Amino acid sequence: LRQRLRPPAISEEWLGQRGLLAVGVVFVVLATAYLLKLSFDRGWISPVARCAGGALAGLAAGSLGWRLHARGTRNYGAALIGTGAAIIYLAGWAAGRLYQFLPPAPAVAGLALVSLALAAVAWAVEVQALATAAALGAFFAPLVIGREAGSVNVLLVYLGAMGASLGTVAALRHWRWTAFVVALAYFGIATSGVLRSAATPGLYLYGILGGAAGLLVGLRERWVETRFLAFAGGWGVLGVADGTTAFHLPTLIGGVGLALPVWHHALHSARVWPDHRAAGRWSAGETVYFYATPILLAAALRTVDSVFHREEGLAFALVSLPYLATGYHVERRPFALAGVALLGAAATLQWSGAAAVWALLTLVHLWAWTDHRFDRADGRWYSLGTLAVALVLLLEAADLRPALEPAFAGRWALALWFAVESSTALAAGLLREPAASRVRLGPGLWVLAGLLLLFGVTSELLRAFRLSGLDPATARLAGGLAVSTWWILFAAGCFTVGFRMAIKPLRLAGFSVAGLALVKVLLVDLSTLQTFYRIGSALILGVVSLAVAYAYHRRSGSARP
Repeated sequence: LRQRLRPPAISEEWLGQRGLLAVGVVFVVLATAYLLKLSFDRGWISPVARCAGGALAGLAAGSLGWRLHARGTRNYGAALIGTGAAIIYLAGWAAGRLYQFLPPAPAVAGLALVSLALAAVAWAVEVQALATAAALGAFFAPLVIGREAGSVNVLLVYLGAMGASLGTVAALRHWRWTAFVVALAYFGIATSGVLRSAATPGLYLYGILGGAAGLLVGLRERWVETRFLAFAGGWGVLGVADGTTAFHLPTLIGGVGLALPVWHHALHSARVWPDHRAAGRWSAGETVYFYATPILLAAALRTVDSVFHREEGLAFALVSLPYLATGYHVERRPFALAGVALLGAAATLQWSGAAAVWALLTLVHLWAWTDHRFDRADGRWYSLGTLAVALVLLLEAADLRPALEPAFAGRWALALWFAVESSTALAAGLLREPAASRVRLGPGLWVLAGLLLLFGVTSELLRAFRLSGLDPATARLAGGLAVSTWWILFAAGCFTVGFRMAIKPLRLAGFSVAGLALVKVLLVDLSTLQTFYRIGSALILGVVSLAVAYAYHRRSGSARP
């Protein structure tokens, strides 16, 4: 019933109170502007008297609005206050720009005072629209007066002061759109080339203070537009400042300053993935800023000294340390994950090929061990992710092996055996799996270790015969027989261990490998190998098959009552 009795969004009352009010305000300001223009054209009064009269008229309108607001007509009174401020603003613009009897610097200061006064009134009457208008007026003052209003350095000081005062009002009153206007105007100058002529210390202070304050407020209030402008604008101004100097340490310091509000938010909020406290309430935007910050910090660190260009992974490794310390001192998964990713990136940047695989596999053991050491459950995911990257790099490095690198003992082969050991160690218990976990990772790791061993030894056998010094035909035949033998022996090993430890999946894996060996013998060995190799391949397959069949018969007989 209440829904039915509620007045429509646009009603007669709405049109009368707000529609006509808006029309009235706009046309009163236009009428004032036309009156000023007419008086200018016809010379009725002197420029000083015209501007002073306009300021007095605006002051009168604002005073009337204040009185009406105090008596209860809030919207009407606030509109008149804004009207009065606009008229005063026009008068100040005419004095500083049109007639120029007021010097540029005092004119800009006067317009800024009008905006600050309007912001103070907005604070008192709790009307966000007035504060937004004040922000627009304050930041547009240098534009309407002109570029001759002062140097770039003075402009930065002016914009910084306006941003601090108006941004404080917006933050304390929780006025989102006022904060957006302040951030947009504050960092909008970063998109122009005017900043390149400013003093470097001023640029650093401008970017650090404005960016940090905007990020702190935007993240706390969850204002998407404010935090985006502060993050992009703060780092953008730092980049401009870095390009104007040969001493780059302030860039790193500024990066840390911009990272502090992001760290503070991540420490006190559960909205950064994968915080276990979030319970599905994580924020994509807040997560992006958190993980983009260490990358930018590493880039800032690389500008400090040439050693970071020679040792490409050093910057990422150093930046990872505070993240790892924070993430493991107390269980803070976003910090731990950031540190893990940074250290993995450092390994891949510092080394290449088999050396990078060795470094990553060492980290695989480390992250899995931390779960046991610190009684955690997230290190297993870091370990598995690092293992996946290591295996990808291992496959890529296979194509880059030197032609004469020895089989089984070369750098790539040693990295392969390390990968087999890592997968086996994780499957055997190094990877801690909580009892409440629904997904068991151990069986999959055993399969991975088996596949790496099966096909890794296969590739090394073929490589060994290719490098043996035999003629190519003989090497190919001997290699084919060796591969068949290896597959059959591997299957036999699966059966043997499967019987001894009563592991049915392992025996089934033996059947799979035996079937693969059977297909190879029938389709490849018997048709391509020479007589001696053909006999050997068939004999080995037959003997192993008979042995496995015998084992199954004995097991079946012993199982009878």
